[in-house]
Parts: sequence; structure tokens; C-alpha cells
Amino acid sequence: MKLEKIFKPYLQAIDKEINRIDGDERVTIFYEPINYVLSLKGKRIRPLLLVLSAAALGAKPQDAYCCAAAVELLHNFTLVHDDIMDNDSTRRGQPTVHVKWDVSTAILSGDGLMGFAFKKLLRARRGDIRAMASCFTNTMIVICEGQGLDKMFEDSDKITVDDYLDMISRKTAVLIELSCQLGGMVACGSDQQTAALRNFGYALGMGFQIQDDLLDVMADEALLGKKVGSDLTMNKQTILTILLRNKKVNKDFSNLSVQDFRRLLKETNVLQEVTDMYESYFETAYKNLAQLPQNKELRLLKCLTDYIKNREW
Repeated sequence: MKLEKIFKPYLQAIDKEINRIDGDERVTIFYEPINYVLSLKGKRIRPLLLVLSAAALGAKPQDAYCCAAAVELLHNFTLVHDDIMDNDSTRRGQPTVHVKWDVSTAILSGDGLMGFAFKKLLRARRGDIRAMASCFTNTMIVICEGQGLDKMFEDSDKITVDDYLDMISRKTAVLIELSCQLGGMVACGSDQQTAALRNFGYALGMGFQIQDDLLDVMADEALLGKKVGSDLTMNKQTILTILLRNKKVNKDFSNLSVQDFRRLLKETNVLQEVTDMYESYFETAYKNLAQLPQNKELRLLKCLTDYIKNREW
């Protein structure tokens, strides 16, 4: 059975909860962009991780759907605002909100997504709401710090590997970490179990982002859902450019074509080094999963990890 078919019931329930937005729909400048963003369905990786993490520790999936919707709404908030800051014109193969409407409308809809994220979280059916809200709030702030560092790094060619890893841990890994941690909290898992899920999510998030940097220049544009080489054009300091500079390859990479940049990655062995790096994080993620009770839901969590590790988007 294909993985998509196995996950379909979870994803349908998650989407139903995500789209259950209540408010005054007459304020079209606010709600139309929000509904548009939510219609651009991504892979729903984060909410699916949360539901499966909770289920792996014995919770019913329906107990986790509000929290799952919360993390996806938080994720979409970051995407809308990131697209403005990065001046990206497409997201998931469609025009970004600031392109389809304008920057002011995009800022407003991003703010609304954040508000609805907290509203969903506070409707959680199980778990210590105060503790969960604290984790959620802290993560939101750390994500903003990560985006700030990412923006600051654009003006420097002296960013180290450690600087980069710190930035992606804040910008990307913490939200995936939060998703798995909240799953454990919804299930009222033990401290040890919740820590294993949190560590799993962090390692998965780190591997995911390093892999994402590679896919930005190596993926098929139709599968990626946005222009290939956008990080390169924006002069973003990714693990690729940092390692190339460490090898004394002193070039203005933004002036290279995607094809030339790909060739450079292969010739310098950076392509293999980055592949080894993200695979190491995935291995750590699997080791943390091995600490949890072995059941059907945990096997699904491992299958989802396999799916992410082998993605082409």
C-alpha cells in the first residue's frame, strides 16, 4: 500500500481542522488571503508528525488534531512573512500572497494565521495547555530569531558552518521539534518518551533543512514548487556556499547559473559532504525513534521519516 494512501485519513482530518476558521468572513481583505494560503496544500509534514507522535504513545488521533492544525498554521505564518522578506514570487507552484495581493495584505494575513494558530492550540483536548502554550510561544520567537539571522547572513561572507547550523536550528528544526514534542505532551507521555520525540524531531528538522538547501539547486523545479536556485539568486548563506568558501572557492555564487553551480558542487565534493551531513542527522532521528515503544503508529512515524529522507521536492 502506498504511503499516501495510509496517511490519507490522518491528512483529511488534519485539513478539516485547519480549515475550520471562524470569524467575520465579510472582512475579505483578511480572510480571502488566509483561505488562499490554506488552499495551497503542502505535504502537511509537521501536523502529521504531531499526530503520529501522539498516537505512538497511545493517544487517539482525534485528540491531536487541534494541536496539529496549530503547528501547520504557525508554519504557514512563517512562510507568508518569509516570502515577503525573500521577495519570492511563488509558493507551492502558485503566486505568493504579496504577489497576488500586496505586501500589506500579506502581512495582515500572516498575522491572522498566527492568531488562529494559538486559537487552535488552546482548544487542545488533552495535555497541559499552559506547558504546551509555553513551548509553542517560545518556538515562535526562536523561529523569528532564525529568520532574522538568515537575513543578517545575506550581507556577510564570513558565516561559519556553526553559524549556519545555529540559524537553521532556529528557523527550521525547532518547529519540527515542537511538532513531535507536542505529540508527546498530548499523549501525556513520560518525560523520557517526550524527550525522545523532541530529539527525534530536532534531528529530523536539521536533516530536513540541510537537505532542503541541496534540493534548492539540485531538484526538479516542477517537484520543488518554486524556482530552482532561489537561495543562490538571493545570495543566501547556505551550507553549500559556506563549504565552497572553506575550500577557497572565492566566487560571487549569485552570478553563476544553476547548472554551473551544480557542476562546482560535484567537482569540489561539496555535494557528497552535504549529503553525508544530512544523512547523519537522519540517522540520529532513527536512533531516537528506537527508544520508543514499538507499535503500528511508531512504524508509520519511521515510514514518514523514510519518505522525508528520500524526497525529491
